[in-house]
Amino acid sequence: MQHLIELQEIDNQLQDLNSLLGDLPKRVNEMNQEEEVLSTNLEKNKIHLKEIRVEFHKSEVKVEEIDNKIDKIKDQLFLVTNNKQYDALSHEIDYLKEEKSRIESKILIFFGEKDELKNNIENEEIQLKSLADELVNRKKKLKTMLSKSADEKSVLEQKRQEKVQQIDSNTIALYNQVSGARDGLAVIHLSGNSCGGCGAAITMQTISEIRSNNTIYRCDICSRFVYSNQNSIN
Repeated sequence: MQHLIELQEIDNQLQDLNSLLGDLPKRVNEMNQEEEVLSTNLEKNKIHLKEIRVEFHKSEVKVEEIDNKIDKIKDQLFLVTNNKQYDALSHEIDYLKEEKSRIESKILIFFGEKDELKNNIENEEIQLKSLADELVNRKKKLKTMLSKSADEKSVLEQKRQEKVQQIDSNTIALYNQVSGARDGLAVIHLSGNSCGGCGAAITMQTISEIRSNNTIYRCDICSRFVYSNQNSIN
């Protein structure tokens, strides 16, 4: 039983070390993913903005070409000699005006998309800069904390390995099972006449056996290993 108590003490210290880091490693990983997604979207938006600017310019050129054609046809109207020629030229002017109107509608759409993309790109660049700065700080903090705890953790893990070797495999398997189900606390002290983990009552005869430290007892309710000691490891 003493080996289990000492193993629990080691695991408590390892758990405390991991708690010092908190969710920092997870948050750093999440921020790396956020940065990657934001960078990808930013690049896509820049490419799309470039494409829209090209199409915008092409449309403006087409409108200018149509205006020139319309002006030339209008000049021809003064030279026609019959109604048939006049009507044909008038129909061509109407067609060109419709084409111009269609292109101008596209230009308005391009204009709106261009402004929206520019705003999105500006906002994404600001977000990316802020995220990158925060990520650098968090990575630096994580590196410092990992460096400080690395040596201590290595020593504890070595002690744990040595302690595990002193306990039979079946008991270790039970210990690991209970530890995983009970937030890392598989060994608990008596609390009066009850289990210090879940509060379940224990018979006086069993308490006497536990206090003798000659037997390994597991709580019938929470399955933790229960021992008697004035100094709690909880």
